[in-house]
Amino acid sequence: MGTVTVTIGVGDPQEHRFEDVEVTVDTGSTFTSVPRELLHRLGVPIERSAQSELADGSVAPVDVGRTTIRLEGREFPTPVIFAEAGEPSLLGVIALEDALLAVDPVSGRLIPVNVLRL
Repeated sequence: MGTVTVTIGVGDPQEHRFEDVEVTVDTGSTFTSVPRELLHRLGVPIERSAQSELADGSVAPVDVGRTTIRLEGREFPTPVIFAEAGEPSLLGVIALEDALLAVDPVSGRLIPVNVLRL
């Protein structure tokens, strides 16, 4: 399976306006990460700072907020990391799970998750 990219809409706190951003689906990332500049332009506030383990094993401080995203016809709130210039935009597993989507390893596309009711 190659790299999976999708376009998401990132919303302002009032959910009145959204801006599209292309992100790489990263099932190894917990949170979604989008450019700091975009989040500031939309007025998304920083709620906290945290330590984040990067793919190379190093740890770096990150700012975390909450915003609404649109993905595959669904709209929902999700935590988001304020990515610095040059850092990739990523769609993390929390957003995937909230959207009830998964990556199909054969096709490399997002597919609906079957939800089991007990």
